[in-house]
Amino acid sequence: MLAFGGGPLAASVAAAQPGATADSRATKAAPKVVLIVGPAGGATPYYRRLADEAAAAAVKLTPNVVKIYSPDATWTNVKAALQGASVVVYLGHGNGWPSIYRDALYPLTQNGFGLNPHEGAADSHQYFGEQQIGSEIKLAPDAVVIFSHLCYASGNTEPGLAEGTLAQAEQRVDNYAAGFFRAGAGAVIADAYLAPAYYLKAVLRGTRSIDSIWKNAPNRNDHFLRFPSKRTKSAIAQMDPDNVDSGFHRSIVLKAKLTSRDVIGNAVRGPQVPVVPVEPTLADLGLTFGAPDLTTPPTVGATTTLTLPVASDAAALLPAKLMVGTRWDRLDAGAPASPGAGAPTPVPARGTAGATVAGDDPGTTAPNDPTIDLVVPEQAGEVVAPVPAKRLPKGGIAVAVTVPSTPGLYRLVATVHQPDGVAYDAATQALVPALVVRVTGAVTATYGAPSTATAAAGVPFALDIRVTNLGRSAWGHATEVHSVSAAEIEPASRAMLVARWVDLGGLGATTGPAGAVASSMLPAGLLPGGSVAVAFQLVAPAAPGEYLLVLDVVDPKTGSLAAAGVPPGIIRVTVTG
Repeated sequence: MLAFGGGPLAASVAAAQPGATADSRATKAAPKVVLIVGPAGGATPYYRRLADEAAAAAVKLTPNVVKIYSPDATWTNVKAALQGASVVVYLGHGNGWPSIYRDALYPLTQNGFGLNPHEGAADSHQYFGEQQIGSEIKLAPDAVVIFSHLCYASGNTEPGLAEGTLAQAEQRVDNYAAGFFRAGAGAVIADAYLAPAYYLKAVLRGTRSIDSIWKNAPNRNDHFLRFPSKRTKSAIAQMDPDNVDSGFHRSIVLKAKLTSRDVIGNAVRGPQVPVVPVEPTLADLGLTFGAPDLTTPPTVGATTTLTLPVASDAAALLPAKLMVGTRWDRLDAGAPASPGAGAPTPVPARGTAGATVAGDDPGTTAPNDPTIDLVVPEQAGEVVAPVPAKRLPKGGIAVAVTVPSTPGLYRLVATVHQPDGVAYDAATQALVPALVVRVTGAVTATYGAPSTATAAAGVPFALDIRVTNLGRSAWGHATEVHSVSAAEIEPASRAMLVARWVDLGGLGATTGPAGAVASSMLPAGLLPGGSVAVAFQLVAPAAPGEYLLVLDVVDPKTGSLAAAGVPPGIIRVTVTG
């Protein structure tokens, strides 16, 4: 949802405010309130409801209210709306520092907003950090920023992760406020559990100091800690943890003696009709992307290259510099995608019985709201982190990707971004096809064989089978000759393709030890991605009936791949009399 207040509505609401005079309406600017709801999976509808409650309270005190909700909460829309804002409310994912994900502060993505990469992208988010906020946004002087339900902003981490020390929590609080102070803020409040309507009403009434509003919140713990900000000159940081030195869910960084009257008095006058920003696009260039591909087999945890081809005669239409973001969406019934070190599984916060927040954004309402507010950790695979793309000599672009660490079926979605990380519009993204990928384990084989066959009882017959190594390492090795002497020659080591009969009539294996009836040596040191055709010579069982011929690779190092969990090849054979 992208909704603006102002225009004709501004005049009608201002006239209805008690005590407002014609002179005051003509000379004073109405404080601008911006409410942002970022994509947060199943918690998004609940966050929208909290933002709607705050907006309903705000519109009674100012006519200038702007709502930007997922799936339309893009950086382009948010940046445009925040210019000149006196009060900002944000609900969504938080990404701060210190954290377990980085060894040092990363201003491009930390201490800011988790937003939709482009309009309509409700099932993933992209972080825009303190660097963009401090350099591209100009708030009204002494604006108040309110973070609700965030990880990291109030000194916490994520549900399921250790919160760390008090010193680390103080760093998170100070860091998360820094970019917003550079944008003009006078106070940054972070409250992990309290609905934002309380703070919004208290600030817009203009009767109390910001410090008093925060200290007297309904969820106060009376464990107040105070320390000077190291990131923002002359600012004071305060925390009110659940316990004396743990449970970091309430914080504020502010200018000393800042009052809500100052915030309202510093409101800036903006255009009566807000300008709706236009997202950048490539859709009008006539570009067509071909089918994406991966340059190496997608084995778990591997690094490979995703190519996005463009016809060579159209490649010149692409901008000189592009970035590409990727995400892996799990399609089968397994766990979420987890490239690299995955984020923890979401858990209910503060004793919420049965509340769940996993999954994609289900809509605009929350029919089964949790009984208590949630702080939602992100799922691995949700975050779009664009990186510079490489131009291909024959047309198109390519980018390195890390394959998820769990085998399964995935959809690999690529998004195209400008050099500053801002995504092109939905029409541009629709030009890039998704790629369905079967992620295989570290040791994997595939068998190209007919699904059925017919043979005469006791008669020799042949089957053409293609075996492919889709694992990380070679099967066996070639002959190795060392320079010391002939005695140092190491013979080749080869994997073997074996077949076993299974009698579907219930008689079990019919021929040979443990049912092994045929085998064929594979080339020495068959490399990952290597494939070999095998002309398999077999003898059909003596008794007519229905059988399964089960194919397996026995590797010198791993042993039976089927025993290691790799699905075998299976051919149903009808044996005639």
